[in-house]
Amino acid sequence: MTIETKNEIEARLDEIDKISKLIPSNFSILSAQLSDRKEELMGQLKLAGEDLFQSVLHSHKILCEIKQMGEKSAYGQHPVLYYAAAVAAESGECLNKIIKALRNGDDPEATKAAVVSELPDVFIYGVVLAFVLDLNLTKLVAEKAQVVIQRALDGYYGGPLNMKNDGVIKVTPSFQESALQERIDSIAEDMDPMG
Repeated sequence: MTIETKNEIEARLDEIDKISKLIPSNFSILSAQLSDRKEELMGQLKLAGEDLFQSVLHSHKILCEIKQMGEKSAYGQHPVLYYAAAVAAESGECLNKIIKALRNGDDPEATKAAVVSELPDVFIYGVVLAFVLDLNLTKLVAEKAQVVIQRALDGYYGGPLNMKNDGVIKVTPSFQESALQERIDSIAEDMDPMG
């Protein structure tokens, strides 16, 4: 059995909670299976490995000790402004390196190297910013992902594309319902001990 990170398990638990709310009351067997799966995941959560966010915060706390600075301080600056500006600055550095890599034509390796050199800084400062504000970044990302999914289901991004014979693009009307049913079926299949 692969041990997942705490973030992965918490995301699964959150998904089970959301799906449980969608299941009609006459589906008691499925509800019981979801409840059992949730209990199993809660046990795994106790064994879960340290996640990426915790690794970043661990290194941040060590840096703060070395600098003799509070964990939610920022080198004498306003912490929210400092870390938000750092996210923007590192994002700008990443973009600048990408532009330089593409200046003389499309060079995938140089472009990738540009991202590799700066993206971790963007991520690290973002995690520390969330920490300073006492935000649950895992929950925020999961919630935003649900917003994006819902927008896609609602056609905000143009919806799923099907080509008619005349070449006109149409949105599939039953996509939302089928996507939800597929997700419920997938979770039920994951919980099937014989599966």
